[in-house]
Amino acid sequence: MLLRQTILYLPAQVVGPVFQFVSAVAWTYFLSPGEMGAFALISAAQELVYLGTLFWFSLYSLRYFDGTAEAQGRALYLDTEAGLFVAATLATVLVTLLLPFLISAEWTPGLVAASAAYMASRALVTHLTDRARIEGDTLAYTVLQSAWPVAGLGIGLLLIQVFGPTAAAVLWGYAAAQLLSLLFAVVRLGMGRRPLGASKEMIAAALTYGLPLVIGAVLVWVANNGLRFVVEWKEGAAAVGLVTVGWALGLRAAAFAAMLVTAAAFPLAVKRAREGGMAEGQAQLVRNGVLLLAALAPAAAGLWAVSEPLVRLIIAAPYRDMTIAVLPLAIVAGALRNLRIHFGEQVFLLHEKPMVPLVNDAIDALATLIGAALGLYLGGLPGVVAGAAAGAFVSLVVTLLCAWTWYRFALPLADVVKLGTATLVMAAAVMALPTSASASSVGLAVAVGAFVYGGTLAMLYPDARQTAVRMLKAAAGVA
Repeated sequence: MLLRQTILYLPAQVVGPVFQFVSAVAWTYFLSPGEMGAFALISAAQELVYLGTLFWFSLYSLRYFDGTAEAQGRALYLDTEAGLFVAATLATVLVTLLLPFLISAEWTPGLVAASAAYMASRALVTHLTDRARIEGDTLAYTVLQSAWPVAGLGIGLLLIQVFGPTAAAVLWGYAAAQLLSLLFAVVRLGMGRRPLGASKEMIAAALTYGLPLVIGAVLVWVANNGLRFVVEWKEGAAAVGLVTVGWALGLRAAAFAAMLVTAAAFPLAVKRAREGGMAEGQAQLVRNGVLLLAALAPAAAGLWAVSEPLVRLIIAAPYRDMTIAVLPLAIVAGALRNLRIHFGEQVFLLHEKPMVPLVNDAIDALATLIGAALGLYLGGLPGVVAGAAAGAFVSLVVTLLCAWTWYRFALPLADVVKLGTATLVMAAAVMALPTSASASSVGLAVAVGAFVYGGTLAMLYPDARQTAVRMLKAAAGVA
């Protein structure tokens, strides 16, 4: 069942992030640094507004909503959801009207309207994506998860051709795609018709359950997006546009690498703990962590090794030099943060100590902001990302020290050495190649890196190699 569900949801899990990556590259060819900075800051503001307006109810829904509930209970939930949709939309519009006072950009009535449409529709799409997952509707989930990055890119490119290369055109493109997917979702999933009939008791229960988790999410948001506002405060929106390309690409690459191996990791550890005790659960978390490190380490080192020719190949000229300067440390920051969240913190959740990850999130946010501010002062825009990466490293070290002190929880040294060795061998092989800014050259470097990394792992893990060979033979029907 788990494998089947993973396969069903995989297209949406892959298509969305891939097109977000493509979009981050594409907009460098159309938007000036000032327009790129405005778009990045408005997108970051949208994430924060969503956390305050609907995220807590999404968390409650994931935990308590039963898609097969009897008609009366389902109708009450849908009416409550509809009422919160109205309230969240109104709140989002009001916040949008305040953005010109908070973000330095060339604000026009069109940009304000585009921001409101984008921010409001994005929040509704995000919530309904979770509800589609709860109800097991993979088609609705796929449409909601994939339509906005795919169709939004296409519509945005069309609007840029018609109205000019502005942040407003890009935002309207995404808003249009989100509104279309919302129409599909409403037909597919249903929607409450009595928003004024929202249940006060359900809202109170959702706030009680969700607000403590929102605090942690806000702290993660600060760690991921605070850098942009530090730059905007000191250097303006154009500087944000220059630095945000490498920062966003690095974080997304690390998140994508982590996503490939973490989808079912923690639930499996919970199952092991329930069936065999906490020691079995922790052992499963360790195995999960080794797999996570095996994905993150080569992704970070490989992107670092080919970053300069890759950036010169895919990024527009105004952004190239800054992206080359910040991309390597951006993926390091993303890899460190994903290792903390998807490995280091999970032992505390397994032991039902949710306040520890919350404190670690606060340390991450504070260390990242301080590091970014110091980096900006000492090293300009590249220093911002270096400081943010240092902050992510500090929070990871704190988390791992607590995990070891309290639960003797850590990655096995032997696996760290083996994976580190394989990563270093791979990086050395890639860096030895005369890679140029061409698709064939970069593709060859990636292929060589994958081959060397896989071959080194096969030598270092003979048991796993033999198991893989047996599985391949079985799949091919060879005796």
